[in-house]
Amino acid sequence: MRNVRTQVGIPVQSKNGMWAATFENWMGPVGREYLGSQVESGAVFPSEDESLCGARRALEVLETTGKYPNMCQPW
Repeated sequence: MRNVRTQVGIPVQSKNGMWAATFENWMGPVGREYLGSQVESGAVFPSEDESLCGARRALEVLETTGKYPNMCQPW
């Protein structure tokens, strides 16, 4: 069984001035984890802080349901 841990990444600012939330998926056994993939939402947040707050809410949804919320709109 593959061990996967998702965490909030560093927000990214788009050319339109809006911010995207990012997530990092770490895989492998504890102590030997490696970055397996990254996920980025649409640039839908007006500030870096709002992007981080949205990313934390999305991570709660992911942990509860096993699915990300709609990543093309603010959640």
